[in-house]
Amino acid sequence: MIHATSTITGKGQIQLPAEIRKAIGADIGDNVIFIVQDNKEIVLKLIKKKKLSQLGGTLKSQVKFKSIDEETENTKEIWVNKRVRRNNNGENMD
Repeated sequence: MIHATSTITGKGQIQLPAEIRKAIGADIGDNVIFIVQDNKEIVLKLIKKKKLSQLGGTLKSQVKFKSIDEETENTKEIWVNKRVRRNNNGENMD
């Protein structure tokens, strides 16, 4: 069991002592939840920040993405259609 002391600042902040941070594996950006129990003891729980690599696949898309070639062709077709419409409306393209 590790015992450490921290002082509450004028802004109501505390700093987790280094030995506590090391013991629980806390890193910059992690969150700490404070739970006040009925007997006024405080329990701290570490919530690790998620790394971007851990979030991959968490959001499922309902849309099937096309290949790069198909997307390129679709983009060309859209561009040509816009150009034809502008020409038909008498707008100057240059």
